[in-house]
Amino acid sequence: MSLSGMRGLSVFISDVRNCHNKEQERLRVDKELGNIRTRFKNERGLSPYEKKKYVWKMLYIHMLGYDVDFGHMETVSLISAPKYPEKQVGYIVTSCLLNENNDFLRMVINTVRNDIIGRNETYQCLALTMVGNIGGKEFSESLAPDVQKLLISSSCRPVVRKKAALCLLRLYRKNPDVVNIDGWSDRMAQLLDERDLGVLTSVMSLFVSLVSNNAEAYWNCLPKCVRILERMARNQDIPQEYTYYGIPSPWLQVKAMRALQYFPTIEDPSARRALFEVLQRILMGTDVVKNVNKNNASHAVLFEALALVMHLDAEKEMMSQCVALLGKFIAVREPNIRYLGLENMSRMLLVTDVQDIIKRHQAQIITSLKDPDISIRRRALDLLYGMCDVTNAKEIVEELLQYLNTAEFAMREELALKAAILAEKFAPDLSWYVDVILQLIDKAGDFVSDDIWYRVVQFVTNNEDLQPYAAAKAREYLDKPALHETMVKVSAYLLGEYGHLLARRPGCSPKELFTIINDRLPTVSTSTIAIILSSYAKILLHTQPPDAGLQQQILAIFKKHESYIDVEIQQRAVEYFELSKKGAALADVLAEMPKFPERESALLKKAEDAEVDTAEQSAIKLRSQQQTSSALVLADQPPVNGSAPAANHLTLVKMPSQNIAEESNVIHEETALEAPKENGAPVEVESKVEILSETAAESKVVPPTSHSPSQADLLADLLGPLAIEGPPAAVEQNPVQGLEANESPIGDLALATLEDQSNSVQPIVNVEEKFHILCTKDSGVLYEDPNIQIGLKAEWRAHHGRLILFLGNKNTSPIVSMRALILPPSHFKVELSSVPDTIPPRAQVQIPVEFTNLRASRDVAVLDFSYNHGTVPVNAKLRLPVVLHKFLQPVTLTPEEFFPQWKAWTVQSLKLQEVVKGVRPLPLPEMANLFLSLHLAVTPGLDTNPNNMVACGTFFSEATHTMLCLVRVETDPQDRTQLRLTVASGDQYLTFELKEYIKEHLIDLPRTRVSSPPAPQQPQLPPAAPATYNDPGAMLAGLL
Repeated sequence: MSLSGMRGLSVFISDVRNCHNKEQERLRVDKELGNIRTRFKNERGLSPYEKKKYVWKMLYIHMLGYDVDFGHMETVSLISAPKYPEKQVGYIVTSCLLNENNDFLRMVINTVRNDIIGRNETYQCLALTMVGNIGGKEFSESLAPDVQKLLISSSCRPVVRKKAALCLLRLYRKNPDVVNIDGWSDRMAQLLDERDLGVLTSVMSLFVSLVSNNAEAYWNCLPKCVRILERMARNQDIPQEYTYYGIPSPWLQVKAMRALQYFPTIEDPSARRALFEVLQRILMGTDVVKNVNKNNASHAVLFEALALVMHLDAEKEMMSQCVALLGKFIAVREPNIRYLGLENMSRMLLVTDVQDIIKRHQAQIITSLKDPDISIRRRALDLLYGMCDVTNAKEIVEELLQYLNTAEFAMREELALKAAILAEKFAPDLSWYVDVILQLIDKAGDFVSDDIWYRVVQFVTNNEDLQPYAAAKAREYLDKPALHETMVKVSAYLLGEYGHLLARRPGCSPKELFTIINDRLPTVSTSTIAIILSSYAKILLHTQPPDAGLQQQILAIFKKHESYIDVEIQQRAVEYFELSKKGAALADVLAEMPKFPERESALLKKAEDAEVDTAEQSAIKLRSQQQTSSALVLADQPPVNGSAPAANHLTLVKMPSQNIAEESNVIHEETALEAPKENGAPVEVESKVEILSETAAESKVVPPTSHSPSQADLLADLLGPLAIEGPPAAVEQNPVQGLEANESPIGDLALATLEDQSNSVQPIVNVEEKFHILCTKDSGVLYEDPNIQIGLKAEWRAHHGRLILFLGNKNTSPIVSMRALILPPSHFKVELSSVPDTIPPRAQVQIPVEFTNLRASRDVAVLDFSYNHGTVPVNAKLRLPVVLHKFLQPVTLTPEEFFPQWKAWTVQSLKLQEVVKGVRPLPLPEMANLFLSLHLAVTPGLDTNPNNMVACGTFFSEATHTMLCLVRVETDPQDRTQLRLTVASGDQYLTFELKEYIKEHLIDLPRTRVSSPPAPQQPQLPPAAPATYNDPGAMLAGLL
């Protein structure tokens, strides 16, 4: 039936196409939906023609992107119609509008089954198509036996059997139990003898899915696949309609070779010989031609053949032929073929004895690093990384360093990491390794992670012969006028530790070293200042004979930094100033760093985590055994024989991943230089390990466990009468425990509330209320029950936060088995100090927690703590008030500063606007106070409308550093329950998170979450499509 036969449908489509904007289209669609809903209410007056017309309109509206949440009953009822036009409409529209969980589908299972087992082939095709599109467990249980009978029936036409095979494939994917393995092995062997290529192609799709789950059951089908490939290779009995640009059914060839890769090996000599003949013919007969379509088809067959050759572990001659063919492909002009050649050559590296053959094409691969296409450059980088060994490491690394100067920023981090790994694994001598890493830092310091220079320091520390060379190279780099801060860190550390070895060289006296390092001090960040202060202390130690002038200069710098804003810098300055007065004892305290124990490089692990395989997941990768990786984190080692642990003696604790919970394995190990990174573990719990910490026992001045009177007076109000005294110095320290094997994942833990927990001990305060109070204050009580009170005091500097948790025992008996674990979201880096196992009676302990804000998010961290009071176990999970506005700082802008910045952010994702309804009706002064509590300064006069408000603030994070945020609120004086909110910043994620955060406060108290909200999606252009299908109306006309 043509579209012109339905005048109402044609008029409706014409009206929608003539709409000038989206609003007109929505009004026309709403009007039509209202009309359809009214007509469906009086279904008795509807003729089959009218019902069919309205269902077509519903499908068209659905294709336009509007929700159609009614009329499903009328649509499904058309499937039971006796005439073909109505039945066709019912099947097509049901496939598009309903999913497998819709309850209306249960009503038509019998009708669909009757159509499948009936004699009408057209009805069979309609039913099989709908079942294959929708799938579902109920369909698979009810209809799978009938679909199987159609597939193996010899009386059905090929068109029905094709649809039956694809329908069974969909049902098998939804419910593998529908196919009985024992009975289907012989049936599948018979089906693979099918002469009709359409049926055979559909059956092969089903076969690939079956063998991917259980290849052992289908060994008898292996020779059949080989015979199919022989038939294709010889072009025997191939109909013209299945020959694509002279290639016999390339889809069938690809599927057959894919199925063979699921079998471990081919033991039959005749089958193996026949298969290799086919593969040889494919390899020899494939070449690059001008016709793009033929190239695509022939290369699809070729690359699947290459994968099969690698899987079968063919003889070296055929492997050499494959590499030679790929070497020809990476030299052609067509970028798609070059990309596939590089990608498959990377896969060839998995095969033994071919790496030397691939090395012959090294020059061409290096040339691909300069290709305009970034995807080709990435594949070339991966291939160079994989083919590198001792013989060609220097040449490849030098090429990577040279390419680093011109590489775009998107590749520099990966490029630097891989160059560092290759230099470490294949270095001919350590001095060359030091040269490479220092060049990396000099050329791409922003993209060199701390792990890389930590590793250099490790090697230099462990090799005495390397120390003078490394110090001399560091001295050379400091002479450069422009130097990256990471290079300043490395140079300051090396010259502090080993600069005295250069004392007899010109320009390397202690005073000259101090001068050249001190020139960099005003321009570096706090983390580098800490390293430089340690370097000064070492220079002061190694100055022999003592230089009074140099000593006074260094002591003046220490004295100046005693009042520095950063606590770490303060502590170092005070400690080094006091240590410098010890005279001869200073040499014992600031001795050289001891050698580090040999351990696996953290760079290799980081490269594995960062590597992304963009290639199609091949059968080789599916069969490879995947290892479960767990992150290693640092925690304090438990004391031995009751003594306090050494300052730098650490324990490696294996934390379970989010997917698999396991018992924590504890491995005692000496302090290593590199700090562990987050690898998906629930939390990174570190001791405060200074990179420049000195000898084992005296590397850092450890304050006594009892608090000074001033500190006790400052914090005593948090616990009132409980703040009697700190814990005894002999309290035993336990390592941070891993998650128990039966614990829930992070999301479940963090979302649990106290009311959900089956504790016999319940809190005596409103925990939710306390949390919201602490969101606006920096000190107070977080939790309290009859046994324990947890207080909190916080301070915030830029993107760093420091919390001190005060745990007070309210009873006269001790609290034992104390455990605490921070469950942070991904945008926080958390450092939790060790938690004592026991809290003495009427005593209080303090637990510092360091937070680093990595990026903007509304998620909150959760404190999971437990203890035993007598024999009663108590467990609670508390949200910590580390919320988004804690990293905001109010700022006031003048109109000259505000409006240029407001107009500059024209990208939609950087400036978001939303009409917020259901707002708490607040007068403007109260709303201004609300914004001030969120650390956003309301600036009067920027908006001339007295009903509007403008607020400004600065957000601090490690990702964005300092980012200006602008907020505009437009209120309606007639209706205070709605307003328009506009938020703008230089980061799209910050803009989205801040808008949602403000909206939560305007509507009600914020509902903090643990899983991050979806980031605002960038608008993307739709992919190009043929002109025939650019419009839903044209698609509908095609269906009709």
